[in-house]
Amino acid sequence: MFAENSSIWEMVKHGGMTMVPLIVCSLIGWAVIFERSWRFYSLSRDLRSFHLEAMNALLRHEWDDVKKLCLKNEGLPTAELLRTAIDRLNAKDERLRANWLEAVERRRQILNQELRKNLWMLGTIGSAAPFIGLAGTVVGILGAFNEMARKGAGGFAVVAEGISSALVATAAGIIVAVIAVVAFNAFQTKWSGFVLLIKIQAEEFAEILSSSAPKA
Repeated sequence: MFAENSSIWEMVKHGGMTMVPLIVCSLIGWAVIFERSWRFYSLSRDLRSFHLEAMNALLRHEWDDVKKLCLKNEGLPTAELLRTAIDRLNAKDERLRANWLEAVERRRQILNQELRKNLWMLGTIGSAAPFIGLAGTVVGILGAFNEMARKGAGGFAVVAEGISSALVATAAGIIVAVIAVVAFNAFQTKWSGFVLLIKIQAEEFAEILSSSAPKA
């Protein structure tokens, strides 16, 4: 279909207007991949570092250091959970103090969902891209047959070029979808690992706080 020196831009042109949404999907997908990759890399490093420092401070009952550490790591899930626990334990209202574990659990559920930020985009792209490409192929094939009817010529050779060009959209849609689905599954696995790690670390914090809670 294409000469050996055909460029990617020429392939895009052969794919027709359907290539525009596929290119947009690809750009969005790669943006999410890079953003989540950096986020999860940073999270993996910071969770372990914070856990070590926080456990040392908690075991020594250095509550001021624990609070400073939480503020220093603002935005880190385990830091947010630990700060929620300490704030509840220091509350004047007895009901707030009594329900501190429930408050921590609610906060943990919210943070777990925040970690899945933008992953729905990869799932949507993985599902939609093949159909977008297929739609472009169908439109291209219809155009090729219309051209054959207009010229009044017969034979597959007349429409071969049009059909081969139309198939570019399907190929592009599959490529975009495969990348998005692979990334989505990889991030889902990482997300599940982080959810478990955060739960374990939060439970370790809770064990110490239950036996030696800070006083208001």
